[in-house]
Amino acid sequence: MDHHFDIAIIGLGCAGSHIALELLQQCPDIKLVVIDNAPTVLHKKWSYWEKDSGKWDHMTLKKWNYGLFKSAQGIIELDMNPYVYKTINSVDFIAFAKAKLQQSNHSSFINSTVTSIDKKNEELQIINHTNGIIHAKVILDSRIDNQFFKDQKAITLQQHFKGWTIETTDDHFNPECFTMMDYSLRDRGTTSFTYILPYSTKKALIEFTYFSPDLVMDTTYEEYLKRYINEQLNIKEYKIVEIEKGIIPMTTYNFDRHHSQNIYKIGTAGGWVKPSTGYSFKMTEKKAATLVRNYLNGLPLLTDLFTKRFSIYDSSMLSVLHDFNDDGPAFFHRLYDNNNIQRLFKFLDEETNLAEEISIMQSMTSKRIIKAFFKSLL
Repeated sequence: MDHHFDIAIIGLGCAGSHIALELLQQCPDIKLVVIDNAPTVLHKKWSYWEKDSGKWDHMTLKKWNYGLFKSAQGIIELDMNPYVYKTINSVDFIAFAKAKLQQSNHSSFINSTVTSIDKKNEELQIINHTNGIIHAKVILDSRIDNQFFKDQKAITLQQHFKGWTIETTDDHFNPECFTMMDYSLRDRGTTSFTYILPYSTKKALIEFTYFSPDLVMDTTYEEYLKRYINEQLNIKEYKIVEIEKGIIPMTTYNFDRHHSQNIYKIGTAGGWVKPSTGYSFKMTEKKAATLVRNYLNGLPLLTDLFTKRFSIYDSSMLSVLHDFNDDGPAFFHRLYDNNNIQRLFKFLDEETNLAEEISIMQSMTSKRIIKAFFKSLL
């Protein structure tokens, strides 16, 4: 095997897969290597919205045209047309990217662990891994730097959750409508809710999710899942067929400090997760396309990856959720009640204009939002 590559990607997760697929499509002759040591692939659902059909529809697990938001203030029905809410199995997406890599005559996948990175010269990096050494001109690294976990200055919440995919004997679910957030049952004093993806009348993923500074024990998620299924859905008998859990940082941390010449952080490690929502699949697809376009056009790789004003909006919303976590349900109810879902999706996709953004921020106006907004400008 040739040990010299144009680009090396460390980690074949969401970001690594998106970038690899984009590179292979836009520049099939590129010499690309992906290094990943995952002994097992965790089963997770990656959900996203987009207008009508999309490039991943061939592996989409389920699609929905309608959704619900529930809180103590009432139920909000979400008719998303022309948007469609979709979910995909992470294992399917990663396997697809890996297969494309292995089909390429110029690219490689190495099952190994990176131990260190050394600079050979201004244009070449040396990657030491447990199975050998390779050289690359550019390194895209998805490993989160340890400094993030030690940081005390950034505003950081954790989106943490545990979900059960359950099957029932009788019909209990409407497979045409998913639940974005249901605050009918929550952990007191926190922004916590239930998220439901119904695959059929008898099968659904039910997740209990927190947006909170602190994590909880496994038994806490399970207690709320059991209560929700029994009390809110009135399901007494069911079988758990799949379990998933995860922790996604929602943070204002400055990940830019960890880039260096020809070595760039990507994905969560590069701040690609939307700080105010934790959604990453579609945002990562867009950033991967921008990064590859920059590479092919000879531009600095990080050009146009972030927009300052959306970073300010994210910081403001994150600040309020962090400082007043108990008010999360009311905060999100105002957001969904005062804006149609099409405008919200457009805003969260960072595709709105300034007038639309001002309208959305005004719909949530409170002393706390205003204070957080000006605080984020400092």
